Amino acid sequence: MRSTRAMSGAVKRAGAGRGRGWRRAVLGTLALGALTAPAIASGCVAGFDPPSLVNGLRVFAVVADVEAEGEAEEGSPASSSYAYPGARVTFRIHYQDGLGGPEEGSRPVTVYWFGGCENPIGDDYYGCYPAFAELAAKLQEWQELREDDPTLPMPALNGVPPGLGETYTITISDDILSGREAPATGGSRYGSAYVFFVACTGELQGVEDQGTGRAGTFPVACFDADGRRLGPDSFVPGYTQVYVFEDGRTNANPTMLGLTLDGDAMSEDFAAIPNADRCPIDREERREAGCSAEDPFTACRAYTIDAIIPPDVAEDDPDAKQQALKEIVWVDYFTDLGDLDGGIKLVSDAADGYLGDHAVKWIPPAEPGVATITAVLRDARGGSSVVQRLVRVK
Repeated sequence: MRSTRAMSGAVKRAGAGRGRGWRRAVLGTLALGALTAPAIASGCVAGFDPPSLVNGLRVFAVVADVEAEGEAEEGSPASSSYAYPGARVTFRIHYQDGLGGPEEGSRPVTVYWFGGCENPIGDDYYGCYPAFAELAAKLQEWQELREDDPTLPMPALNGVPPGLGETYTITISDDILSGREAPATGGSRYGSAYVFFVACTGELQGVEDQGTGRAGTFPVACFDADGRRLGPDSFVPGYTQVYVFEDGRTNANPTMLGLTLDGDAMSEDFAAIPNADRCPIDREERREAGCSAEDPFTACRAYTIDAIIPPDVAEDDPDAKQQALKEIVWVDYFTDLGDLDGGIKLVSDAADGYLGDHAVKWIPPAEPGVATITAVLRDARGGSSVVQRLVRVK
């Protein structure tokens, strides 16, 4: 998935060998890497847009909620991103389409889900590709046949049907730990289930593998009404991974209570959203550097955006051996209008714990409008939470 990969070093597993947890935590890009282009370039030329600016279709996070064991009735608590054999897991995608302006309006976005892949060869996401390629071909045939029979059910993978919409629920198999060996470095046996998602502003179609690397390419792509293949501002594929540990460990999604603007809580009620004065420096001028270019963060009023995060947000790291450590927690900030002076802030360090300063500065755009500020709180074991608030720019 594009650009939500902040702190996305795909090291090898946190939990069952720390890097996979990191990879799972940041949803691991399939065909798209996290761009870390600077907000301002050197010299007298315009720089790049920063990763914190939402100017296309952007998936911020997929939050996994595992139904509490023994509480299968509707409305039972679901707070862990780690599962157990037989668990029902519901995924919710958080995204925004920042390509269309106020005059164009929002484009229709369709989210497709594909589950049914557990413990692939090598425990790598691309071990699921052969099965998904077969499923993609069946889905294309299903789309043609359902024109005559709209009630025709979607084809399934290993008994797990694909899904549409902002949420998707799967059931972890009872035997997900069968045949699994404990890591050579020690620790609990584990299994994992992969769920793939595709956010598309057009029509999904199967494609041939055009990759030259080990992972290959995702077996589906997004096309417009004229059959043109759409790019990364209109098509975002990705995956999320759920772990099941034999020792029954859990991982609570980190808690974020809201956002503040200059110290005041930002309301969820549209009628009560805060106001901000626009910055007269336009977008092109902001991307210039050198040659006595004006710094917009000093020339304009900068507002402080801060996530409300409780000090006990980080859980103990269950794999710490030498000393008691906390899981690492960080927050990513995004905006569709204006600019942030930095998109990533560390919230809790493994050794030092909670860090109180995790705010960023935001300057409004040159034109009036309503800006969306998004904060994504993540931990290094795959937990996440998302908060969005609006600001009226006058």
